[in-house]
Amino acid sequence: MKKRVVLIRSNPVSPDPPVEKVADALLANGYEVMVIGWDRGSNITERLENLSLEHGVAKITRFGIPAMFDGGIRKNLFPLAKFQHRLYKWLKKNKNEYDIIHSFDFDTGFMAYKIARKYNKTLVYHILDFYIDSHNVPTGYLKSKVRNAEFAIINNADATIICTEKRLEQIAGTKPKRLEIIHNTPKAVRQISDSFCELKNSCRYKIVYVGILAGSRFLREIVKFVKEDDRFEFHVGGFGIMENEVAEAAQKCDRIFYYGKLPYDKTLALEQACDIMTAIYDPKVPNHRYAAPNKFYESLMLGKPVVMARNTGFDEIIENKHIGCLIDFSEKGFSDGMNQLVSHKDEWASMSEQMKKLYKEQYSWDEMERRLLKLYAGLSK
Repeated sequence: MKKRVVLIRSNPVSPDPPVEKVADALLANGYEVMVIGWDRGSNITERLENLSLEHGVAKITRFGIPAMFDGGIRKNLFPLAKFQHRLYKWLKKNKNEYDIIHSFDFDTGFMAYKIARKYNKTLVYHILDFYIDSHNVPTGYLKSKVRNAEFAIINNADATIICTEKRLEQIAGTKPKRLEIIHNTPKAVRQISDSFCELKNSCRYKIVYVGILAGSRFLREIVKFVKEDDRFEFHVGGFGIMENEVAEAAQKCDRIFYYGKLPYDKTLALEQACDIMTAIYDPKVPNHRYAAPNKFYESLMLGKPVVMARNTGFDEIIENKHIGCLIDFSEKGFSDGMNQLVSHKDEWASMSEQMKKLYKEQYSWDEMERRLLKLYAGLSK
C-alpha cells in the first residue's frame, strides 16, 4: 500500500521550490502526496486545486487568509492564528487520508506536532528558517517559549531536516531522533528557456533579483545604485510589500525592469539572461548568519557570480572559491563590490565553470533527493 504524505507550508506554494521538489521526489517514488498552503492574497476560505509536477499531480488545499508577506508577527498575529486554527481542523478532519506529515518551519510544525501525537502520525519536521532567529518575536519571554516549543518538536519528530551544516549551531541542545541535511538547491535544468534572450542586446551589466520584494532584501539600495550608475541595469521579479515601489522605480528609470510574479522556469530564464545575482541579507539579523538562499544555489547551477554580505550564509565559500564578491552591508559596500566584480570581468568565464562544478559535486538536487528518500525509507510507522 502506498504511503500517503501531506506537506504543509505557510505560503501559497505558487511557486515554492522547497515544497515542490520534495513533493515531486516523493511522487516519483510511489508516494501519494497532498499539499496545504496559506494564500495571503486571497480571502477564499479554502480551495482545492491540482499542483502539476514533473512526476505527477499533488492535490493542494490553499487557505485564503489575507496577511502581509514579511509583515512581522505583530501585523500578522491574527491571520497566523486563523491559519493555525484552519490547519488543525483540516488535519483532524482528514486524519484518515495521510500517514506522514511533512511540515516546514514552526508556523506549520506546531499544529502538525499536536496532530501527529494525537493520531499517531509520522512527523517529518523540515527547518528552512529557525523561528526565533528569523521572526521578530517581540519579547524575551515569548522567544524562550517559542524556542522551547520548537526544540520539543525537533526532539519528538520522527525525523528532522535542516538545510545546511551551519544550522547545527541553531539547534544545539536538541536531540533529534533522526537528522538529515538537505540543501535547498535547485534541480539541474537541461535546457533553460531563452524567453529573455533580447537582454543580450544590451551591453550594460545586468543585475537580477527574483523573490520576495521586501525591504530586508537590499532592493532599495540596489535601485538607488542603478539609478546613479548607467553601466548597470536591474531586472526584478517577484511579489511582496515593495511591488508598487519597484514598479514605480521601473517607470522612472529605463534601466530598471519589473516583471511581476514569475513562474520558476521564467525565473531561471531571467537569471540566465543576466550577469550578476544577489543574495544580500542584513548580518545583524541572527538567522541571516545561517542563510541558505535559493539564489546562492541557483547562481552555482547557472554559473553566475553572486553578491552576498559578509557574515551571512555561504560567505566563506564565496570568498574561498572566488565565485562572486562579499560586501559590507551598506550602499558604499555594494558600490565597491560592483566595481570590484566588474574589474574582474575577464575571470567570469572561469568562475562560471568552477561554480557549475561545485554545484554538481557538492550541492546537486540528485544528491539531496537521495538523502530525502533514504530518510523516508527509514521511517518506521
